[in-house]
Amino acid sequence: MPRPVRPFRRPRSRSRSAFGAVLAGTLLMLSSACSAPAHPGSATSGAPDGTAAAGPAVPVSYGIPQDVTAMVLPATGKDTRLTQGLEGFTGLIRSQVLRGCLTGAHAAVPDMPPPMFIRLFEVPDLEFIARDGFQGSVIPGSVPGPSAPGSAMPDEALARRCTQQGDAAAAELQSSYGPLLSRWLLQLAPLERNEAVVSARTSFTACLAGKGVQAKDENAFFDGVDRKMQASDGREALKAEDRRLGAIYATCFGPVEAAREPLRVQLRERFAAENQAELEKVRGGLPGLLAGMEKRYALRFSVPTTA
Repeated sequence: MPRPVRPFRRPRSRSRSAFGAVLAGTLLMLSSACSAPAHPGSATSGAPDGTAAAGPAVPVSYGIPQDVTAMVLPATGKDTRLTQGLEGFTGLIRSQVLRGCLTGAHAAVPDMPPPMFIRLFEVPDLEFIARDGFQGSVIPGSVPGPSAPGSAMPDEALARRCTQQGDAAAAELQSSYGPLLSRWLLQLAPLERNEAVVSARTSFTACLAGKGVQAKDENAFFDGVDRKMQASDGREALKAEDRRLGAIYATCFGPVEAAREPLRVQLRERFAAENQAELEKVRGGLPGLLAGMEKRYALRFSVPTTA
């Protein structure tokens, strides 16, 4: 049974993203096995080991914001929708270049998870979690059609070459924002020692218990989510359980976010001032870079929305 795609801890600025690693692993496993994909282009297929399953598509809005401060320094759940769009667009580029490399060599594209919007653990979007649960959401229009009939699976050398091309294309974008975003997310951990946050986390566990969920802390809660997802009988049951647990989490974690959000907003002001030169460079360059990549790859930058 596929597990939910859990909120990622933080984006990687110097290494391949989790999505890129899944792509590479899928390609190499399938090419080594010399087997064709069972369901090419499936939007709900998971990684070969069953650890990742794509969630449903969500409504999106299009357009590149001219001020990308909230995008690269998210402090609220709503801010993270911009960050998800940025990371998702990076994944779209990686996927398109990798797939183009394979099809250009007349090779089949293995079945693999499509690019997704994946929420941040450090800055949870409780509105989305309450509605959709914890699974990552498929970016609309990111699922390609099946490979051309008769295409052979790529050998290991081709799989590696195409994976590297996808990584390089994604790195052109990610290198412009990844270091700043990663450093920002690392700044958030000390906020957990704030007295109001500590007190709110105590109420979190009590709230869970009142709703029949036993967990000593947030990590234990997510471990329980994983176990329940694995025990769910069928995809619809999995979705229902994921949403049920998401609604409980959003309700019980509300006081924690109420305590943390103003602290993050204040911290962002200080962090922005301390990193003004780098932030101004990102502000000045990222919108144009995104627009150029939209044209180059015939893609549209989008962010998830509640509309």
